[in-house]
Amino acid sequence: MSLAPVLEQPLAGALVPPYANWGRRVVAALLDGAVLAGATWLVLGSGSGAPSLTPVPDSSPAHQGISWVSSPVLVALVVVLLALQGYTGATPGKRVVGIAVVRASTGRPVGLVTSALRVVAHLLDAIFLIGYLRPLWDAQCRTFADSLLGTVVLQTRDTPPHPWFARRARPTGAGSVLVTAGSVAVCALGVGFSTTTTSTAWISTAVVPCVAQTGTDVATATASRESSWWQERRLWVTRPAARQVEDRLSITWRWHGPAADLSSPTSIRTDLLDASGVVDTTVNQEMGEQVGVNGPLQLGPATLSTSDLAHAGQSWTARSVIAVWGTTVASCTVRAEDWSAAS
Repeated sequence: MSLAPVLEQPLAGALVPPYANWGRRVVAALLDGAVLAGATWLVLGSGSGAPSLTPVPDSSPAHQGISWVSSPVLVALVVVLLALQGYTGATPGKRVVGIAVVRASTGRPVGLVTSALRVVAHLLDAIFLIGYLRPLWDAQCRTFADSLLGTVVLQTRDTPPHPWFARRARPTGAGSVLVTAGSVAVCALGVGFSTTTTSTAWISTAVVPCVAQTGTDVATATASRESSWWQERRLWVTRPAARQVEDRLSITWRWHGPAADLSSPTSIRTDLLDASGVVDTTVNQEMGEQVGVNGPLQLGPATLSTSDLAHAGQSWTARSVIAVWGTTVASCTVRAEDWSAAS
């Protein structure tokens, strides 16, 4: 019994292309995935999950960005790719590697509905990836999705037209070459926008009042709000990175007393208190012996991250003290409202 698709008239007797091997199918899936991932980065930025025409189990952490289904542009792109596969047999990735999805009974493209149902049926293939590996041993190189929907993947760029377009079909030639060249360009851009990344970080510092200072003849404190943010550049486009903004409170002390005093056990203790005055986070820093330095000595800084501040609630206060032999010699306090006003 022949394994070739049984073609309907008037295609019966035509030379049937071979079934597409597993390697070509994998490369095509990777290229289509790159196109979708690159488009997702362009539309939504970093950190958003991209759609896929070949779903697989995802063990990575949940994406923090916007869901792709909320973007009309990405939904439209998925529909366009499904339509290309349904009415021409090939997505850009399939076109590049020279394979096409057709009905096993006719050898013609399957249409939009079957093309979409085939993606859904791939969920069965994704179970332990067995279905995706099945073309390695199946006589017709089929996945479970192919068997369920009566499709096969052939190694060809020139499929017979879909029945809707059979009367308008034109002979292949220069047009086919242009379509292939366009698919190559689309896939190359997809790979570039999905994999090539250059990250750039910026840091800004704003002074935050450190009030209720004591012991200023011994040491003075300077508090600041340090903000960092990142951008990603892929090819010629720059977008905000997933890790966009991070703030932290930094308290730096300057010692005005004799440097010899720091030979004694000296520490900086910074307590972050919530609105009720309960200590939420404590940062301790032991100061070692400092000798041979002229002028004020810079001690610290003590830092509290954005997550620390958020955990303490909205009306937090931060109190930093310098202690020598366990005795407080200087202190200052930073309030949440001053922090929020700094920019």
